[in-house]
Parts: sequence; C-alpha cells; structure tokens
Amino acid sequence: MSDPTAPAQPVSHTKRPVAVDAHTPIPPPNVAVIIVTWNRAAMVCDVIAALARQRFPRSAIDAVVVDNASTDGTAELLVERWGAERIVPNPTQHAHEPAFAEPTPTGRGPNRAGLRSLTVVRNAHNLGGCGGFNTGFAYVQHAFDVPDSPTPPDYVWLVDDDIDLPDDAAQRLVEAATNDPSIGLVGSRTVDIRNRDTTIETTVYFDRRTGLMTDNAPPGHPRHDEHKAWAERVGGTKGRREYSGLRDVDVVSACSLLARWSAVREVGFWDWRYFIYCDDADWCLRFARAGRRVVLNLDAVVYHTPWHHKLTPARLYYAQRNILWVLQKILPPRELRRVTLRRLAGLMKDSLVAATHRRLFHAEIIRRTADDACRGRAGKLDFEGPPTEPLMDALERTGALAGGANVVITCNHPDSLAWSAELRAAAAARLAGSPGPRWVEVVRNDVPGCYVPAGAGVSRRVVYAPSRLSRLRRQWPLVLTPVRACIVFDQVNDFPLPRGRWNIHVDRRSPDRAQVERDGPIRRAAFLARWFVTGVRCVLHAATLRPYKSSTRYG
Repeated sequence: MSDPTAPAQPVSHTKRPVAVDAHTPIPPPNVAVIIVTWNRAAMVCDVIAALARQRFPRSAIDAVVVDNASTDGTAELLVERWGAERIVPNPTQHAHEPAFAEPTPTGRGPNRAGLRSLTVVRNAHNLGGCGGFNTGFAYVQHAFDVPDSPTPPDYVWLVDDDIDLPDDAAQRLVEAATNDPSIGLVGSRTVDIRNRDTTIETTVYFDRRTGLMTDNAPPGHPRHDEHKAWAERVGGTKGRREYSGLRDVDVVSACSLLARWSAVREVGFWDWRYFIYCDDADWCLRFARAGRRVVLNLDAVVYHTPWHHKLTPARLYYAQRNILWVLQKILPPRELRRVTLRRLAGLMKDSLVAATHRRLFHAEIIRRTADDACRGRAGKLDFEGPPTEPLMDALERTGALAGGANVVITCNHPDSLAWSAELRAAAAARLAGSPGPRWVEVVRNDVPGCYVPAGAGVSRRVVYAPSRLSRLRRQWPLVLTPVRACIVFDQVNDFPLPRGRWNIHVDRRSPDRAQVERDGPIRRAAFLARWFVTGVRCVLHAATLRPYKSSTRYG
C-alpha cells in the first residue's frame, strides 16, 4: 500500500461512457456513502433503510459503514439484516495510518438495500467521528479510486449514524453539485428528527473577530448584506419556515454532506488531531481557501437531533480545543494571537468559575481544554470525570440519605424544582419510612415557583438573585450549617456554596444515574495550582503562536 500520509496525487481513470446519440443513456454519478458508527447498531440499520428508500439510483451507491470498535454487534447485525457483502478489518490505532486487511466475504450475496455494495470497515479502536470519516476516505480511495476502476467515485456523501433522510435527499445533493463544477461541498438543511416541521440549522458562517461559528453572516463578512436580506425575507434562519434554493456559506454539517471526490483529493482529508467536533468546519474552510464553493441546499433535508442536546463537559472539550486549532489555519499571525488569547482567557475564567461553584471535575476538563490546545495534545480526552453510578446508590454511599443529614439541591433551571421533587420522591421510596435527610433547595429567583411553599421534606428553601451580592448574602445560613452533599443538575450551578464534602452531579438525560466527586479546600487548592500553571502556559502560547499548515493529506 502506498504511504497514506503522502500528499495527494491525481489519479487517472478510464473514461466514463458518454452519450453518442439521443438514445444512449448517461449513467448517474457514482456516490460513495460513508457512515461512522459506535455502539448504535439499530440506528445505523435505520440509516441503511433510509438509503434503500432513495430515489437516486441505488445501483450507483456504494455504502461504507465504519464501525468504531463497537461492542453491540453492529457488524453482525448489518450482515444479518441488510446482507452486507464484506467486512474489512482495520487494526490500526491511528486513522491517518490505515492498514486495511483482506476483506472477509459474508457469503450473503447482493445486499438487501439494493445498493451496488455495502461494506463494513471494522476499526480495532474507537477513532472518533473524525477518525472514522478519515478511515472511510482512506477506504474509498483504497477500494474504488484505483486505476481502471469501473466505478470511480464522483462524490462522497458523509452521513451520521443517528439521522433519517427523506427519499429525495441524495438526488437533491447530487443535482446541486452536478449543476455547478465550482461547488466542492453541498450540505443539507437540518430538521429536528422529533419535530419534523422545525428547521434547527441552515446557514453557518465564521466570525473572524471572535473565532465563533454563527447562524448569520457577521459584520464585515463578504456575504453580510446578502444574507441579511435573505434572512429578513424568509423570516430567520430557523424554525417553522419555508426554505428553498442554494446559499453560499462558510460551513455545512457533516451529518449529511456531499463532497466532490476530485476536490477531496485536492484539499485532503480531515485533520487527524480532532477526534470529534470542528472537523467538518475545518474541512469546509479549507475547501473555501482552495477556491471551492461551499453551499447549503435548503431543499436537501436531513432529520437530526439538535447538537446541543448531546453536549457534555467532555464533548465541549473537543469543540473548544479544536476551534483553537482551526483558527491557526484561517487567521493571519497578529489576528490569530489576539483571538486565541481572548478565547484562552475565556476558558480559564470559565474553569475558575466552575471550580468555585461545586463543579470541580467540569473545571478540570475546561482547564485541560486550554492546556491541551496549547500543548498540541491531539486525539481523545483521557478524563471525563467520575464514573456514573445509580443515583440512589450514590446518595447512600456518600451518607446523603442518612437521617438528619443536610443535603443541598441547587435549582437554577426552569424545570429544576420538578427535578428536585422527583429526586426526593425516589429517595423517600428508597428509605421506605426510615428517617431521611433534611433537604435544602437553593433556588434562583427566575425559576418558576421559587416563591411557592416548598414541597414535602424540604426543610429550607434559599432564594437568590443572579447578582454576585445576592449570592454572597444568601450564603451565610449555609456557611454555618454542616452540609453533607450538594446535588447539581446538568453542570449548570451558579451558587458558590463553600460547605459540603460531596458533589453529586445528575445529568437529566439519565436521571437515575449520577457522578460523585469529593470536594473540599485541599482539592480546590490543588486545582488552583494546576490552573495557575496552565494560565502561564496560555499567555506564552498565545504570544508565540504561528499559523499551522499540515504536511500530510490529513489536515
């Protein structure tokens, strides 16, 4: 196999048949679909079902499912349900160093989706979404983009494993790209998979002043005036509105993204350092710098879960670390240093705030975001906080269910009082009539119901305003009271409670589980020491930062 890290070289192909008279059909473009999955066997089978419904000729579609070392039988289910023709082992630890073994035929004959081929590439390690798509790119090149191939790829279509597609999705994406050879990437309009009359993402632009991605073209952007007029005409970039046509944008999402394969060979694959997040944005900006149009086809729909519904502190780590590396490819040196220093300062501030608001492991992840960005630590985060455990077991283990223990529940989300009631009811059921803790609700004054009398079992309710003075004043009754544990929902507490040995974090997407961390002066002091070292590193890094250019096709 040739060196996969070498710069891309043009590849020659046999010419596609062309029409010689009015009766000679022109074959459709060849599309290689790449789907990356990890432990979502049922979901990825549903995506294959969506491909099987496409109006676009399925005989021109080669589907490659990259299985990121799943443990739920993904590959076996794809063979059983859809008749995948082959499984290709890829034992490498690094996606930018592919090592495809000989395919293992499944003996099932043609796949049942009606596609030209259905292949499962089984990675030996979880390489993330970024590494998974890079594996897919490398396999498409390895299997289809070879001299004298009868089916060289015209396009590669990136598809997430948790989406659904209308039956015209492929047709609309391919038509847009085929009608204008200057287009390098075509993205889809994202619609809420659970509320299919609501658009959740259309246009995305890059703001050079802040390094942020925005729905609207920022002031000074070449498309600012044009975008503003369009947004006013249609009523906005999201919601229950009618959308149609193409929009030139800076970024389109990889949940459904069609790329011209000849442009991929020119621009290169994804930046191998990212693992997840910002990899598609980076790719779009690189396509634009290479002179290729990046467009959003508003008529090409993909049904997807809103991305912010998936956020965790660990996922934010990737988004915030990786955007700092994206900036190194886009901004000139002086602007790069200024924007980077501002973003690093924001991360360090957020980290300090989290550490003083009962979110110590969250603070550590944010600190590592800045530290790893400065040190160039690529790949997967090796720390995602304490392991989860059953919530009631966590409360019992920490002594938070002991009779007479003071347990604080922080409530600053509109639904948090209902969550508190739910938690207390579960605790009462666990105790089965035994004496329980004294529950103390700390409620922000913009939470509905904050002034309504507290529910059963609540010994005290402390209501505070978001202002710093109010939060400090409301501390005193709790400073003098021994607190056994503090319960925080969704990592958003803003009340700086100083007392309490344990922090119990509850993610409302899994309300019956919790992460438990030990808190206290010694742990906070150790964190502050690491925080100070990272702060110095951030200043030195920003002062000496230079633009980045990859020496390989991976980035």
